[in-house]
Amino acid sequence: MKKAGITILLPLLTLTGCAVSQKLSPPQDGKHVKVAVVKPADVDILPMKVIYRSERCRDKILTSTGAISSRDGYHLLTVPFKPEAGSNVVSNAVAFDGGGQCGWKLSNIRFQFRYHDFTKFGNKIEDDTPEDIVFIFDDAPPPRGNGHYEEIYGDVVIKKDYYPVILKEFTDIGGDILYIKGQPMLTYRVRSVKKILFEPVFHSNLIVEVLSPQQQGEGYLIMYPNGEKIIDHSFPYSKNTSYAFVKQKGS
Repeated sequence: MKKAGITILLPLLTLTGCAVSQKLSPPQDGKHVKVAVVKPADVDILPMKVIYRSERCRDKILTSTGAISSRDGYHLLTVPFKPEAGSNVVSNAVAFDGGGQCGWKLSNIRFQFRYHDFTKFGNKIEDDTPEDIVFIFDDAPPPRGNGHYEEIYGDVVIKKDYYPVILKEFTDIGGDILYIKGQPMLTYRVRSVKKILFEPVFHSNLIVEVLSPQQQGEGYLIMYPNGEKIIDHSFPYSKNTSYAFVKQKGS
């Protein structure tokens, strides 16, 4: 969540000034959105991080200038994915109406995915960086990134390609780092939706290797599957590591 200029988060305020329970209590007959993922065999789909917002139970904030302000309160809920019998799909349903005394409303859903066994890409890998996808259900700003998003209406199937990128000999940890790369910062604002299906397609044979700059001011050395090499100063955000670009330089 964006917290620029905020130094202290104080206890909740309510419109009534009385103590209000912040618990979620979705109505049994309320509407839900089903989030489903076609899970590749060698990839872990991490639990959903679900944010609910409340206009009633507001957060009192003290900004860096000393001014007192407030914002909608928020409630974080972790929702695991469950396997669907007889398929490679994992899914779960999330309530639009969080209910409770605060009148919680669904704001956004975010989840990450990563390789189950990153050691298959080399025994020097010390860390792996998962990729993620975000769905926004209200008019609040996106919870991360540069504020850009794609607006979609109705039920949707999202299919995206991914491949491994290995940052070699990263000096801060003394080993290699594995990234999942595709299209960066996947963020969608969804309207009138009941079901979202996400299908990540992993191309584990398209391995891109990256060497960190050896001296200040130098760029990253990017090595593609076909053996081509280029110098890049914008890694890991460069277009030179987009899936379409890498596919052209595949083996």
